[in-house]
Amino acid sequence: MNPLTPSSPTPDWRKNNAIALGLLALLVFVLHGSAVHAYWRWDDGTHLFNSTQYTPWSVFLNPEVTRAVSGNQFAPWNLFVYQVNSALFGMDPRAFYLHHLLSLAVAAFALYVLMRQWFAPWRAMLAPALLLMGAPAFHMAQQLMVGHYLDGLTFACLALWAQLRAVERRQWRWAWLAAGLYLLSTLCKEVYVPWIALALFMPLGAATAPMPWVRRWRYALPSLAVALSYAAVRVLVFSGAGGYQPSTLTGWHDVPGVLAAMALMLTHGLVGSGVLGLLATALCLVCVGVSLATLPPQACLKALAALGAAITVVVFPLLFVARPGLEWQLHARLLWVPWAALCVLWCLPWPPRLARWHALALLVFVVTAGQQAWVQRQHDRPIEAMFDAHYGFALQPPPGQVLLPTQFNTPGYVAAVTMSAHAARQRMEPGLAHAQPALLRQWPADAGERARIRVWQDSCLCIAPLDTLAPALQQAALQAQLGNQAFAAPLRQPLPYIANAWGGAIDSITTEGGVVHVRGWTPTLGAGKKLFLTGFSGVPPVTIDNVQRPDVASAHRRADMLDSGFHATLRFANPDAAQAAAASLCAVVAGQLPGQEHQFLMLPIEGGTRCKNALMPATTRQM
Repeated sequence: MNPLTPSSPTPDWRKNNAIALGLLALLVFVLHGSAVHAYWRWDDGTHLFNSTQYTPWSVFLNPEVTRAVSGNQFAPWNLFVYQVNSALFGMDPRAFYLHHLLSLAVAAFALYVLMRQWFAPWRAMLAPALLLMGAPAFHMAQQLMVGHYLDGLTFACLALWAQLRAVERRQWRWAWLAAGLYLLSTLCKEVYVPWIALALFMPLGAATAPMPWVRRWRYALPSLAVALSYAAVRVLVFSGAGGYQPSTLTGWHDVPGVLAAMALMLTHGLVGSGVLGLLATALCLVCVGVSLATLPPQACLKALAALGAAITVVVFPLLFVARPGLEWQLHARLLWVPWAALCVLWCLPWPPRLARWHALALLVFVVTAGQQAWVQRQHDRPIEAMFDAHYGFALQPPPGQVLLPTQFNTPGYVAAVTMSAHAARQRMEPGLAHAQPALLRQWPADAGERARIRVWQDSCLCIAPLDTLAPALQQAALQAQLGNQAFAAPLRQPLPYIANAWGGAIDSITTEGGVVHVRGWTPTLGAGKKLFLTGFSGVPPVTIDNVQRPDVASAHRRADMLDSGFHATLRFANPDAAQAAAASLCAVVAGQLPGQEHQFLMLPIEGGTRCKNALMPATTRQM
């Protein structure tokens, strides 16, 4: 039987699908079941807090809320998943992860359903099985914040399945169903928007009578309308075609670097480096060539069109994120769709005389992919343990201990997301008393205070007493938390929502040649200001000096706010750039006052309100 020729529906097709779903769910829990014992990680705290701030319908229907909660991508489904889980499970992470793993199994099953349109059951099962065994799956199974990627794959695969049904049966109801599913996939994540190309060029099942392209495409008109409407809405939500972060692809001169970075991501990230990685990459190329060679000449052109559509789906989203030096292991979710494409590639048939060679090549590919998945897990485990420990401290603070949060990703990030989870629980459970975690805000005055400090230690993958570190490491950890730091953050205009509220003040912004001087004070306790300056082009060198402000300490009746003043200096290439920056500059600081530990605060500028549009929108949910 030709593996590209699906068998006609039989009375036991439901049984076969049920068996496939059960096997895939079993594989998910065998490979990734440890996630059920995980805790909150990465952006979970922020999403939990936002789920208490905004209603589900406002996430989809209010452009300000959509823009605020979706990061620099148009993905309102992400917060919606947290809202559903929070409504069902409260703050129980085990239930969140169980739902997450079930979503992974359903996504794999949706890919199986799609593959069954062309392949026999055993071959159709190969793609979702490989999907679950790859490095992206091992990375994403342990992160709740990527659940919208999983749901997006489910909707995207089912949309293509419905599109095939529309063409096969010449029924518009399937075309409208495909458009609805495609719409849901685009609301999950932007990586699924280019899948409209697959709807236009994917091969038809053998049971479908051939038809000209134009006649086929008329059934894709509802999905094309969704794509055009999506583009218009996205431009409205983000006030332009771009996101918050500047694209790495700014012109033709960036193309070689972006393509090189993309090739490195796709090869090293999916099948690893070294001889095995090169061999697996070569085998994938051989697989493409051999599969095309099996087709009759009249079908080869259509296959090349489908291959071009698949390449578009894989490559287009990466053009805007791939950059030289990108640590792809931290962002393995970006390889989710490329990995799915590779998994489908190995389902394609080889000539019968090469069946054994296909099996051998597939075995080498599986071994290489498995090794890369193991490498990814070794990379991820310490990071996951670090988040588990910090969230655990914030939500169940040990009496008498003070946490020195580690600096990871961006300064103040770990403290911000963990304290957001603490604030979210207070809003979800207002009738219960929750202990306030103590975060280190001042240099320890004596040995007794130092003995109370706890800090993350890579050696034991745990939070341990600070004084168990070597003296030099103790000083470095304290300096990372309590040293003043200022950063230039390149963000697109208009600025995204980057601050929860007003706090502190900028008293003056002056220029001196190519230098911009920013003076003011921040709502911080003791030392340790983390000041982000944005709103201008480029990334100039920034320094920050501490300034004592007895007036602020007196006004707030807090002696520990004596050092709240600052003088930041930004050095630009010329006076014109400095003048332009001074006219558009905004500043954000990580809050430290009680009740603000989870917030980023915008510093108001004396005599102006130009940064007010970067404040988070008003809440739409009343708890």
